[in-house]
Amino acid sequence: MRKLQLDWQGYYPFDERSIRGKVQDDSGIYKISREQKDGALKPVFVGQAKSIRLRLLEKLTTDGDTCLKEQAGKGGCMFRFAYLYTQEEMDAAERALYKRYVPKCNDPASVPEAEDVEVNTN
Repeated sequence: MRKLQLDWQGYYPFDERSIRGKVQDDSGIYKISREQKDGALKPVFVGQAKSIRLRLLEKLTTDGDTCLKEQAGKGGCMFRFAYLYTQEEMDAAERALYKRYVPKCNDPASVPEAEDVEVNTN
């Protein structure tokens, strides 16, 4: 199995100030996690975007994603991201993260069909 080494940035608070201050207008993947009672961060959503900054801002403000809004409303949400520049890598990385975490706010039907790769999660 091919390995895809991700250069993760963050964890940052899932808020507008952090997104605008920390994320460039570049493509890649991201994960939004929520702090658990034991202090561990558990991903509740993974995704990809041509512009991570714009997508995270959309996720923060869009009314359509009720699961993510519910999680963010409970507090303790953080995000992390890695820049990737090909659609093939973004699809493979998103699929690997979904399979690893099975985040509660992702729709399984929207997970991309892609090559199975191994990615570093930290």
